[in-house]
Amino acid sequence: MQNQAQVLNGTRAFLVRFAGEGAARASLEHKPLHGGIEAASVLLVTARYRDEAGRPVMRRFVVKHLRGRAAREGAIYETLLPHHAARLAPRLLGRLPLDADGSLLFIEAIRRAEAWPWRDLALGNDLLQRLAALHAAGPQAAQAMPPWDYAAELQAMAEATYAALDACRLHPELAVLARERRTVGRIVLGLPALRGSLLAEQPFGTRLLHGDMHAGNALACRRGRGVEPVLIDWGRARLGSPFEDVSSWLQSLRCWEPQVQRFHDSLLKAYLAGLGLPQRLTSQVRAAYWVAAASNALAGALLHHLHLARDPRQGTARRAEAFRAARDWLRVLRRAAAWAC
Repeated sequence: MQNQAQVLNGTRAFLVRFAGEGAARASLEHKPLHGGIEAASVLLVTARYRDEAGRPVMRRFVVKHLRGRAAREGAIYETLLPHHAARLAPRLLGRLPLDADGSLLFIEAIRRAEAWPWRDLALGNDLLQRLAALHAAGPQAAQAMPPWDYAAELQAMAEATYAALDACRLHPELAVLARERRTVGRIVLGLPALRGSLLAEQPFGTRLLHGDMHAGNALACRRGRGVEPVLIDWGRARLGSPFEDVSSWLQSLRCWEPQVQRFHDSLLKAYLAGLGLPQRLTSQVRAAYWVAAASNALAGALLHHLHLARDPRQGTARRAEAFRAARDWLRVLRRAAAWAC
């Protein structure tokens, strides 16, 4: 409650700075939003007040409370996105420091045009081509990127994933997953070398990434006269292989909208076209894609589902869903091993 009061007091102070003294008496309605796991809290705020001329005003925006490492997202919105992803990210309204370790980030509230638009192949192609434009950002993007030792964090997460997979041997209903531990162990041991080769692979190389591409972070909204894709939750933006974003997105679609799997290769070709490359899924492209997907699996995705599948506090249906998701990520790791190990 104290944290929420601090956020709302900061929101009122921001409104006064943003809209004038009339906003000091604004009524604030708020509801928590899911997602944004890097943030201490995320609220959708609706402010109603009268301006200095007495006219009623309503403003709706998202407030993210950022602390510690999550403060990177504020720097990303201020220094990176205006130059490299202005049309692909929500608009930044402002940022308000709270204390030495925390700040509030105020961003545009995106209104969905459709609840689930990604079965629309044209819209999916549009998103991938815009993503390619983000990845094409020049060296300035690297200079503006807030620091993050992603390689060290990934290696630690990969080792924790292997340990969790090995522990599945002790659970009869999960023992079948543990059969893949030799394949996963081989990838974990070779991960630094695999990623070194991946990030040096030309013409793809190392580029600016969104870093958390999945169906929950991609919205379709009305802007101007049409519907455009918008990406939210930029706190994990970093440098890496562009295929880390692309494989994360396409594998996410496979889970959320299985029919989209039929268009997997055509969507991947649309991405290559967006980079200005030939639309050929060569062995080089497929190897880079699956190694990048394996990196995503070991960055926390597989570990999350293994924990859920073993958690007795979860319901039977939730654990069964986690088991299926873990099995799918292990399939990704098998493919990566076939291409690269």
